[in-house]
Amino acid sequence: MPVGINPLGVSVNPAGTKVYVANEGSNTVSVIDTSNSTVIATVTVGVYPAGVAVNPTGTKVYVASSVYMEM
Repeated sequence: MPVGINPLGVSVNPAGTKVYVANEGSNTVSVIDTSNSTVIATVTVGVYPAGVAVNPTGTKVYVASSVYMEM
């Protein structure tokens, strides 16, 4: 299923109705409806999102982002 660039983290809500995919290369999270396997939303988040988690009640989604720095 096409989502954003370089998908890394995946999480499913407790009801199993939505899947969240962290797309590191496009700084987005794709929201997938499992009933019809379609992307229903694309949310812009912080830089280089690598992980995603859903709280136990399914009311909040948390995204872990990172910033690469060269010295």
